[in-house]
Amino acid sequence: MSAVMLFVPGSDAGKLAKIPGLPGGELLLDLEDGVAWSRKAQARELVATALAQHGSSRVLWVRVNSFGSHLLFDDLDAVVMDGLAGINLPKVESAQQLQTVDWVLDALERRRGLEPGALRVLATIETALGVQNAPQIAQSSSRLEGLCFGAADYSRDVGLDWPPADGALPLTVQQARVALVQASASAGLAAPHDGASAEFRDLNRLELEARAACALGFGGKHAIHPAQVPVIEAAFAPTERQLAWAQEVVAAAHQHGQQGVGAFALHGVMVDAPVVARARQLLGRSSTPRVTESSASQ
Repeated sequence: MSAVMLFVPGSDAGKLAKIPGLPGGELLLDLEDGVAWSRKAQARELVATALAQHGSSRVLWVRVNSFGSHLLFDDLDAVVMDGLAGINLPKVESAQQLQTVDWVLDALERRRGLEPGALRVLATIETALGVQNAPQIAQSSSRLEGLCFGAADYSRDVGLDWPPADGALPLTVQQARVALVQASASAGLAAPHDGASAEFRDLNRLELEARAACALGFGGKHAIHPAQVPVIEAAFAPTERQLAWAQEVVAAAHQHGQQGVGAFALHGVMVDAPVVARARQLLGRSSTPRVTESSASQ
């Protein structure tokens, strides 16, 4: 997953037509909350057309309706085709739900002549039960690319206001997000994605939210407007100071390794295997937009 995934409402033909010029590496064509119930069928047709037209040149995911919505199979039947990168399944609460979707995707891939297992899945956790079962969900399917967190639905489920009146995330929400980071790492998944900011016109608030999610171990965040994309990309990109540190650590590790030395001191701080691994991890993300320390604090 890239650091930002931009939602495009599946019932809006005008916005779907703008797909070639939209920012961000990956797009989420939405059939769920962004589409009125009366327009679900029309949205499927529009999204299928968009996949056929733009799927070869853009990475396109589709957020389908939830397992319990009675709309899921029709969604999958409409969008499984060439040009689809994968499915975002919302409100996942159990491993069994994901395994059932896996089975349906397997059947549709065979029927449509697609490579078996090619379609990926993102599972959004949005309820207390989903958070409780996150470790099992994270290990339930070989298709699973990663987990996402839906703070609005989760807050409603546990009886909290969203967005919080004072702007500070309640401890309950923070603990749920940490649970997803832990479950993802334990299962060997990519770092989870945070949901879209409720304050979508407030880019300063968005930056704070994105940096807070990054500090918790999230790997990215959803966007609902193109203006949010560069803010999120910058928030999750390594800073110049981090990259300079990482380059120095890796170079020093190489030099000490040639001398048969494992752990060593760098500027008075011990560097051992986990520190070197983190440095390499940061350098592996260096193709994402870099930000300076000064701009990061603005």
